[in-house]
Amino acid sequence: MEGKSLAVAVVLVGLCVMAAGMGVLYGGGPPPPPERPQPVPVTESAVGAALKYSMPIYQGILDEDAKRLDTPPLAALEIRQVNPYFEEWKGHRKLKARSVMQTAHFKITTQVSQEKATSDGQAYRTDHLVLRIENLTPKFLAYRIDTKISNEKQCDRKGDIPHNALVIGPLQTIVRTECLYRADETIDVTRVEVIELPALSAYYVSRLPPALVLYQPRTTAGHVPLKGRLCAQTFSWRDIKEGAEKKELDWRDVIDFYARHNCDEYTFFRSYRYRADPSLPLPARPPEER
Repeated sequence: MEGKSLAVAVVLVGLCVMAAGMGVLYGGGPPPPPERPQPVPVTESAVGAALKYSMPIYQGILDEDAKRLDTPPLAALEIRQVNPYFEEWKGHRKLKARSVMQTAHFKITTQVSQEKATSDGQAYRTDHLVLRIENLTPKFLAYRIDTKISNEKQCDRKGDIPHNALVIGPLQTIVRTECLYRADETIDVTRVEVIELPALSAYYVSRLPPALVLYQPRTTAGHVPLKGRLCAQTFSWRDIKEGAEKKELDWRDVIDFYARHNCDEYTFFRSYRYRADPSLPLPARPPEER
């Protein structure tokens, strides 16, 4: 019995020591709950991205731009609608001076016109082969009319007629120079593409630098925006060029993006594609920002 009592006493003493230790550590109360995990710090750039790609901010940009550009207001639900795309011609159509070609949206006429040319820094007037492009519809159109000419080197000295090389207004006619004119000169129309746009979208697209969004420098040198200034030449232009060269994207992908986004606020990203589904959200958000 004595040994048993001793064992019980040792256990009791041990419990008392443990209780005393706990009292010292926790002031006599129960142990505190574990600390809550600390939240991941939110960076300023993350906050900026969340705001930039939020619907209220996007709609605010649309409203402000429509007011500034004096175009009908465009709700986010409307700008999500499909922008109808048409490839109206692809092939080889030879046009001599004073020839006519017509598609569903355009009447295209070749003419000879006296325009300013330059040689060794000297300006002079001479005959040019020009393309007259008439919009047959009451809609704003983004357009790309590609042409080829037999000797493009002789076009280096041609003059340029101011025009918007990306967008044509309802029932509007524009004229652009193709090359200096020589007897029996022809142009070869290789492609005609069209996207129908709301007015605000047309103003957005009209600001793009054409040579950086898959247009020919020869025929777009006279480009001027419908209103405002050209878009800044950001890093996305390289993505556009490389994506097109690898046949990952095309003209209509780039135009469709900028028909829905102000280039001062949003930048084209390589995985964006022309939208045939109006349920997709806007603004379009690049994968790295999601």
